Amino acid sequence: MTTTEAGTDVKQPVRAVIPPESRAGVLLKSFRATRAWLALTVAVLLWEGLVRALDTPKYVLPAPTAMIEQFTEHHELFLNGLWATTRMSLYGLAAAIVIGVVLGVAMGRSALFEELAFPFLNIIRVMPTVAIAPLLIIWFGRGGVPIVICSCLIAVFPIIVDVAHGLTSVDEDLVNMMKLANASELSILLRVRIPNALPYLFSSFRVAAPGAVVGALLGEYIGSREGLGYLITVYSAQLNTAAVFVLALLSCLVGLVFFNVCVWLEKILVPWKTVVR
Repeated sequence: MTTTEAGTDVKQPVRAVIPPESRAGVLLKSFRATRAWLALTVAVLLWEGLVRALDTPKYVLPAPTAMIEQFTEHHELFLNGLWATTRMSLYGLAAAIVIGVVLGVAMGRSALFEELAFPFLNIIRVMPTVAIAPLLIIWFGRGGVPIVICSCLIAVFPIIVDVAHGLTSVDEDLVNMMKLANASELSILLRVRIPNALPYLFSSFRVAAPGAVVGALLGEYIGSREGLGYLITVYSAQLNTAAVFVLALLSCLVGLVFFNVCVWLEKILVPWKTVVR
């Protein structure tokens, strides 16, 4: 306290003191940001140590360093296969989106069409793609067409179901309000039903995109001369397990990239609502 000339005591203003962030808090945040990578690093080191300690044969379980050697030695071949699989997966996903949206809209707007089409879609859904792939090779020959069809068959079903569900799950009070305003069915579809179905559509992409990669790998595995699936058959026949592991990891990478791109697009294009599976 200070004393003025008049003899009155005046209190100095008290300033708020914001304590610095504790060192423990910074370390905790750093750990949370990197714990997944730390766990992965520990797992790889344990893998390497156990393989060396147990002297496991390479054709049974290769060490991570053996995988790195295989990728370094055949990186050009592996990257070409990665691009071929990515390209076929994109074609299959694009076909699945077009077909899925068209059939989903038709099923969402016509109960008769849904009643007629749904049994056939269920048959396609439950039939193993591995049983259809040889027929596709017989009909269309070896090449990109059977691979794209296999990719599309796995990816299309969730898109159809989610689009139809999104069109029919709209708030009926909002539809009735549009009808009271003399809005046409086309206007209701464009202004109400389709915006309501967009979150369901992008949610289905998160399932369909990795499925498209799986279908492309299956098509390449059965009847192709390029791609990761084809290379897996070649190196597995040679008992080159390290190369097979590398190809499997590259396949996982394609699926993860597809999934995360779909999640990013959903956040950008449909910010108002997210359907959680």
